[in-house]
Amino acid sequence: MVHRANLWIDFAGFRSELFRSGMKLAVSLLTLMSASSRLSAQSAKISYADLLRPPGHTYHHVPIGLCEDYPEESTTPAIIRGDMELLKRSGIKLLRIAFGWDGIEGKKGAYDWLFWDDYVKMAVDEYGITLIPYICYTPRWNSTGDSTNYWNHTPKDYEAFGAFVLTIVGRYKDRIHSWELWNEPDISAFWSGTAEELARLTKIGSQAVKKADPDAIVVLAGLAGNTRFTEALFKDYGISPYVDVVNIHNYYETWNSTPIEAIVDEVNTVHDIVKRFGRNQSIWMAEVGYSSFRKPDGYVSDWSWSTYAYEHTAEYQAVHLIKALTLDLSTERLAAVAWYRIKDLKPGEAVIGDVNNRFLGVARLDHTPKPAEKAITFFNRMFSQSYRCIDRQTVVRRTLGSDSEVHTFEIEDGSVVIVGWLKTRIPGRAGNEPIGTLEDRRRETVTLTLPKKLAGGGVLYDELGSGHAFTEIDNGGPATVVSGLILDGGAISILKLVPK
Repeated sequence: MVHRANLWIDFAGFRSELFRSGMKLAVSLLTLMSASSRLSAQSAKISYADLLRPPGHTYHHVPIGLCEDYPEESTTPAIIRGDMELLKRSGIKLLRIAFGWDGIEGKKGAYDWLFWDDYVKMAVDEYGITLIPYICYTPRWNSTGDSTNYWNHTPKDYEAFGAFVLTIVGRYKDRIHSWELWNEPDISAFWSGTAEELARLTKIGSQAVKKADPDAIVVLAGLAGNTRFTEALFKDYGISPYVDVVNIHNYYETWNSTPIEAIVDEVNTVHDIVKRFGRNQSIWMAEVGYSSFRKPDGYVSDWSWSTYAYEHTAEYQAVHLIKALTLDLSTERLAAVAWYRIKDLKPGEAVIGDVNNRFLGVARLDHTPKPAEKAITFFNRMFSQSYRCIDRQTVVRRTLGSDSEVHTFEIEDGSVVIVGWLKTRIPGRAGNEPIGTLEDRRRETVTLTLPKKLAGGGVLYDELGSGHAFTEIDNGGPATVVSGLILDGGAISILKLVPK
């Protein structure tokens, strides 16, 4: 399950003159913006305080954003502008990016800020984006690895990492107040060391963050799913005082055959770890994704396959996105979620992992939208207010042996949103073999009794936000009964009921 989408390459300070000219022009344009425009962008931003989940709140809103990687040697101003415009049209204000230690400090004590100074100004000042960066990887001069495979190895001098963190946080503390220290250290593709060595790096980095910006959020390196690694960090190596957020990643059904519905178990396991051995840190899932790649025979990766013909298509990626985000919100454990990533990659672009890395975007390489972009925009609009999950108060009646998954949410304005589907991957079920072209003819009807009376009507939506009136509602008694909610294989049903 390795999936870094770009390689940080040390080009000995190389930047093309075209890139420099383009970014200088972008900065000049920024200086011409009116003060009112800058204030308008800032006012719409997500606060960093919104990325921490407060205890005891009945209703809560989880910000949902996107992720993107920016290889400095190949990213142009036009690419960045295209990304920002996509975020703008999608109404997304949260973005996880990577600051490359190896790219910025190619020589000890010598920093190249050209790319990132301009990027941060554009993203934050012009577009009002809240950035949640992670800091990685080891520069060649400080690596215990060899001359070609250096960036994912432990550093010779851990204190040098602290010095870099102190410098970068101090440079951007007027615009960025969240700092994640490394990425997916529980797999060797990104960290050659042990949990103990990662804990050492984190403690040094955290102290540097707090020294430069005492109010900043320190985020534990996003973990790729090895919860034993997570537990060791807290239980054995005393990481708790040094981190405010624990970030977990999820690519079920792409680099892992585990059904997407197991997200709930993963989140609950991490929550239990930080409750037992930590201080109830907030939890993010700031990488969750699903590729639109598959071979005709159903092959997806060495860890997963398709059974049905619709799986791992651009159309079904949108359905899977709604499933994943719904499951995330249903846990009531998460403080932020970010889908990986903005756009697909070039067919021949070097990646760590496999071809799936090139097909994770909600948009294509040229920024034209895939269905997933419309889906995430619709989902954010549907859950734009604070809400609470009312699964425990809702009675769902379904057939024996049902494949259905249904979650219900009460929005703060009194409306109710129901999201339901039929599970695609069912462990142990005959027919889950890697057939790849199977037609999914399953259909089920479920009935729900909601814990409140809703006198208004309902609208049934698909994953793209196309809707029509839904009338199978009985609100004559003290509760509301929804009957005839049809769930089809490979599809998703999103029903919104209003109070009156």
